[in-house]
Amino acid sequence: MDAALELFSSAGYEKTMIIDIVKKIGVAKGTFYYYFPTKEAIVEAIYTRWAIELATSFQLESRQFTALDKLQSFLAQQLLPSQLDVLCDKLWAEKHLDLLYKIWQHQVETVFNPLLADMIQQGNQEGTLHVVYPKETIAFIWSILNCLWEASFLKEPSEVLINKIKIAEAILEQILGVEEGVLKLTITQL
Repeated sequence: MDAALELFSSAGYEKTMIIDIVKKIGVAKGTFYYYFPTKEAIVEAIYTRWAIELATSFQLESRQFTALDKLQSFLAQQLLPSQLDVLCDKLWAEKHLDLLYKIWQHQVETVFNPLLADMIQQGNQEGTLHVVYPKETIAFIWSILNCLWEASFLKEPSEVLINKIKIAEAILEQILGVEEGVLKLTITQL
């Protein structure tokens, strides 16, 4: 997976062939197919590994946090640059949006949504969050993050990004049922 990630990030998804991956690590082509039925499958495995590592690290670091602190930390983590940004950029540039969306949606549903659901449940129990519709709220959280990622990815002017961050904070505070000014988001241009 490391070799594939390196090749995809440098040459691109389309230009990287399975033969390139197996040559880089010195194994037979059959070995690749033993673990991954397609080139798409290895990209999905790369994203899955990243998501699980991120979630595991987050859970360890935040296990003593209040739900609000966990949520703040989780949102901050999602807005940081990632080792997969270059691969994401390549897939986007090569118009593999369907693949990118499918893989990201799988990570959201299987890895990140359960974390968010646990945070919301904890917050409702603590009284630090007041969320009536957790599943729907989680969908809105991702929509808000997507708006910020897109603004950063498209390198919108900093004043536009700042305004979008303010709006995102206000919407998140409202849907989470927390006081105004509690959430603070930061994002760097990708």
